[in-house]
Amino acid sequence: SDLRASIETCDLKTASRTVVLSADPLLGDFCWLADGRIIYARRDSLFGSLWQIGIDNHGGRPIGKPDRITQSAGARASLGTLSATADGKRLVILRETDQGQAYMGELAEGGTRMKPPRRLTNDEAINYPSAWTADSKTVLLWSTRNGTSNIYKQGINQERPEPIFTGTRDAIGARLSADGAWILFGSHTASADPAPDDRLMRIPVSGGVAQFVLENRNTVDTRCAPAPASLCVLVETSQDRKQLMITAFDPVKGRGKVLRTVEKDPSKDYGGTALSPDGSTYAVSQSGEAEIRIRLLSLAGGSDSEIIVKGWPNNTNLDWSNDGKGLYCGSISP
Repeated sequence: SDLRASIETCDLKTASRTVVLSADPLLGDFCWLADGRIIYARRDSLFGSLWQIGIDNHGGRPIGKPDRITQSAGARASLGTLSATADGKRLVILRETDQGQAYMGELAEGGTRMKPPRRLTNDEAINYPSAWTADSKTVLLWSTRNGTSNIYKQGINQERPEPIFTGTRDAIGARLSADGAWILFGSHTASADPAPDDRLMRIPVSGGVAQFVLENRNTVDTRCAPAPASLCVLVETSQDRKQLMITAFDPVKGRGKVLRTVEKDPSKDYGGTALSPDGSTYAVSQSGEAEIRIRLLSLAGGSDSEIIVKGWPNNTNLDWSNDGKGLYCGSISP
């Protein structure tokens, strides 16, 4: 999202305005204390925290620089509805947290039906399944169960996930490399002030030390076509969000050449993106549409095409069937 919020003061007599905090995409609620401070909430990456900035009570001008006054409020926690006592000694805050669980459903009838799904994860954290190991027996997921977002794996008959990567940096979006040897994931600093230090990392499937692959910005997705294909792609948006760039990369050697650049509506996000099993086509679909429209972008010099799924709105995700002849997609109705 491009939503950015600011805090301004306004002189009631002259109507002159002074910017206290400018264009912060993570800014939440705030309150002005009588002692000359504005306390405000930010959602830094997956975590909420409280900050303060000094304020001239008479002129409405900021004094000094913002200062963080609390650590993380917990994984996927947001802070809001701030209200202070008249003496400025106590603050009441609403703390909201999200929860997400992974479910697994067995496909039937040639992949055209799914049996009733069963729950795979069971805790109070966010658990986001993002890939399978090559033997189809283990799910790769990222979870906030330990406060920061880390990478885990969980066998389909296991009760609890096993950690693959844990650390102070957030780790999200686990994917499997084409040869099945590496788990690839995004890693970034917990705070977006200054700008996040975004990296694509790799770690052996068997576990070990995480290693740097490349720096990335504005990442939409990372995908690898399974063997015998060998293509891995990094999908990013331009800084002005008007272009989508698909770039090849090697899990060991890093960034390669740009394969495609396509125009993008800067006001829309992609609800689903997926690389075909043979690495020849990249599928993209915008969220928030009245009908699911899937663009099939050729990465092999062929022509592009489009699939329209009538009667199904608001695509939320995409993935190819293993034979490359179909796509699974999510839909959220009104």
